[in-house]
Amino acid sequence: MNLKKIILSFSVFGLTILNAGDSNSVKHYGFSAVFGFASETIIHKNFTQLGDIEKVSYATILGSTPGLIKELTDDKFSNEDMAFNFAGALTGALLSNYLNNNTSIFVTHSQEEKSTKINLAYNF
Repeated sequence: MNLKKIILSFSVFGLTILNAGDSNSVKHYGFSAVFGFASETIIHKNFTQLGDIEKVSYATILGSTPGLIKELTDDKFSNEDMAFNFAGALTGALLSNYLNNNTSIFVTHSQEEKSTKINLAYNF
């Protein structure tokens, strides 16, 4: 299964969670997705020797760590919240990996024209 199908599957899974879950579950999923996305972006740029599966795996672990810390400080540990943390971090890491592999952003500045251009390139 290629990465596009995996991302699509997790996106559908994520939308299902957002529709079925309560507001607490949505928060766990959403925040962990942001942490997973950011973690994978940092890993992708700084650890180029790692493969995609390793980058996504490490980013998922890092992305779900804030949720784990929150659960450990709560009065009662919730397995359901941790499942949403993990699912969100994995979705964010997969999306970030896909975008980092297939898109590039170029910024060019021209003194003569007094303009700055931001170009987004997508690899088909």
